[in-house]
Amino acid sequence: MAETDPATPTSAPALRPSARRRLGREDVRRIHLRHRGYRLLLVSIGVMLLIQPLTNRWPLLSPLSAIGIALMMLLFLTRYSLLKSRLRLINGLGIAAIGSELLWLLILVSKTSLTLHLSILHLLVWFLFIGTFLIRMARVLMLEPYVTLAVLLGAAAGYLLIGYLGAFLLHTLLLFRPEAFELSLVSPGFDPSLHPMRAFPAMVVASLQSLTTSGTEVIRPGDLLSSTGGLVITVAGQLYVAVLIALILGRFHHRPRS
Repeated sequence: MAETDPATPTSAPALRPSARRRLGREDVRRIHLRHRGYRLLLVSIGVMLLIQPLTNRWPLLSPLSAIGIALMMLLFLTRYSLLKSRLRLINGLGIAAIGSELLWLLILVSKTSLTLHLSILHLLVWFLFIGTFLIRMARVLMLEPYVTLAVLLGAAAGYLLIGYLGAFLLHTLLLFRPEAFELSLVSPGFDPSLHPMRAFPAMVVASLQSLTTSGTEVIRPGDLLSSTGGLVITVAGQLYVAVLIALILGRFHHRPRS
């Protein structure tokens, strides 16, 4: 009987490139640090979502929570992330997002006529910031040597950020086209032109409902603009999950050798 060569490819599954060398103490320390960042990011986003109902009574909580999330995202990318390239770009986008939030708050307090014009800039800046963050987050998750609970929490944080970004989109659409939404469900007698921040918590809920495909009554189904906004949020969430699963599971796939 022919002896089996233990060095042949069929004797053991191939290892991933990241697993071919043993992790050193410094590697383990960095992994634990990143995992702490994933947890802190998810907790920060969760707290921000939980306080949204309170913004109806204290409207200042909404922009302050947005600034807090932006600072947490910047902290994650500068302290916890594997990627250190193009930090100036992401820091610039984060500072621009915080600046737009402060400017947005100033204009809302002063009740000037620039609300509609600033809302487009406000949405664009946050779209670039969160979009860039999600791309870097997907790359960081793809480079993880192991899929642990903390890694899944990091993926969940990115998923919730899509819903938060969708709230900015719906809120901008509300300011331009109030009749596209069921304002009676937001607040009885609500006028978005007078109190635009009071609608943001409802937009957060509507965005998360669209993200999870559970459906929302705030968006009027007969209106093309608002329905398109909800569809964009749904598609973005599904694409994020599909791409992330493909990137993570693709690293564990081993094609048998002939």
